[in-house]
Amino acid sequence: MQKIKKVIELFEWFCQNIIWLVMLCCVGFVAVLNLLYRSKVAYVWTEDVSIERTSITALVLAVLIFVVFLIAGSKIQKIDEKILFIVFTVIYIIAGIYWIANVSTELRMDAYSAHNGSVLMRQHDFSFLNPGQDIYLNEHQLSFVTYEYLIGFISTDVRFLYTVNLLQIIGINFVIWKLTDRCFGQNHKTNLYVILFSFLFLPQFFFLAFAYGIIPGLFFILLAFLFLDKSLESGNWKHMILCVIFVMLAVILKGNNIIGSITIAILCFLRILKEKKWRLILLAVLVMVVSVLPGKAFHAWYNKETGGVLCGGKPKILWIAMGTEPYYNNAAGWYNGCSDWLFSEAGYDPEKATELGKAKIRDNIYIFRHNPDTAYEFFSEKLESMWCDPMYESLWSGPLPDAGAENKTEFFNELYSGKSIEPQIALAMKGFVIMLFVLATIFVADRRNRKYDCNYIFLFFTGGFLLHIIWEAKSQYVYPYVFILLPCCAKEMALLSEKIHFPGKHQRTQEK
Repeated sequence: MQKIKKVIELFEWFCQNIIWLVMLCCVGFVAVLNLLYRSKVAYVWTEDVSIERTSITALVLAVLIFVVFLIAGSKIQKIDEKILFIVFTVIYIIAGIYWIANVSTELRMDAYSAHNGSVLMRQHDFSFLNPGQDIYLNEHQLSFVTYEYLIGFISTDVRFLYTVNLLQIIGINFVIWKLTDRCFGQNHKTNLYVILFSFLFLPQFFFLAFAYGIIPGLFFILLAFLFLDKSLESGNWKHMILCVIFVMLAVILKGNNIIGSITIAILCFLRILKEKKWRLILLAVLVMVVSVLPGKAFHAWYNKETGGVLCGGKPKILWIAMGTEPYYNNAAGWYNGCSDWLFSEAGYDPEKATELGKAKIRDNIYIFRHNPDTAYEFFSEKLESMWCDPMYESLWSGPLPDAGAENKTEFFNELYSGKSIEPQIALAMKGFVIMLFVLATIFVADRRNRKYDCNYIFLFFTGGFLLHIIWEAKSQYVYPYVFILLPCCAKEMALLSEKIHFPGKHQRTQEK
């Protein structure tokens, strides 16, 4: 028995070290990319992506922002966390009300398709699911159609969707604060920093005018992490059930949040190595089940309502085929219509489309294997374009004048055209994001920080990084994985602040 126990302990140690090492490689790589490059999506209808070297101005600004936060460390200690959060919340609400009242409600692309579907469904009209329609091809959007349909019992106005987004953005900042508080033992300075970082992460605020699943999805997956932590600590069934419910909602609203489900399952597995509790096995199984079953349930119900016209939508493998397409017109791995073309070529038959997708991926791999320079150029450009956009398409996803949106003020028309103060905001965010990635890298690299249980952050970030090497590229997609780093960034900033202001102390302050 003693030998078995030692083997289990060794295996658990090995798993923890693999998680740490992979995280260090991924976050360090992204930090270097951001130090070297900056990507930008032009404010036009299509995703026109450009990549350039990071300017000296952005690098200097990153240093200045870091110094300001470092100096602030000795000044903010007396500030009450609740007061700071409330002050920023009030600012967000005032700015949000002004934003919502003045930006256009003209939606486009997936956001338009989902909203239009929810409105038609209220009229018992399912024509939005006819063969060839956007949601017929992309059946995963049915979950967001259902979400909007339920919200529609209160209001079908797009501005109400923006309002819900605003409340969830504030909720995201609240949950990340509470996760940080639990992770680092109620460290006051760290909590203050994470509140500042979350509210100053402006791309998240700008997403309020994007009526799609990215904001509600992140809100619910963070809640799932919070109640997972509470469940592991207390063993309370209520916390476990809430964790499962929030995972289900997160995946329903944004399919990529299945990375969060896998994260929770892995964390349960690691805990099982220490605690032989069957409820951990149950929790791991449940989060994976609720990540899959709702999609099948939506398909079955809508298929029944439409008389069996649904085909199941594009197989997921087609996004990988498109995300690894070596030849492209815009940017490597970004949307190029390949998935739509393959699905059409298969006659909208998911099984045939899957085979075409596999064949396409084999062709892509063959090209990369026999043309190493092409492979290097492709994946370099893909990663740079995704991870080095400081705005994460947050404004681009909103009401663009180039796409026909008519905002009520000249300020918003210029902002959503990439004019006005947008270049200055993007520059400031570039400096801010560089600082965040460097702080996160330092935090992970410092072995003394391994006493903190940050595995949910590490697994979620690395899962997102690895998935999007092969998945369709969008800088919008990686924003949740950047935001999840904020607790680590805040903790490292607090530690550095203590060192700077107390140079005689070589030992870090012990925290309860």
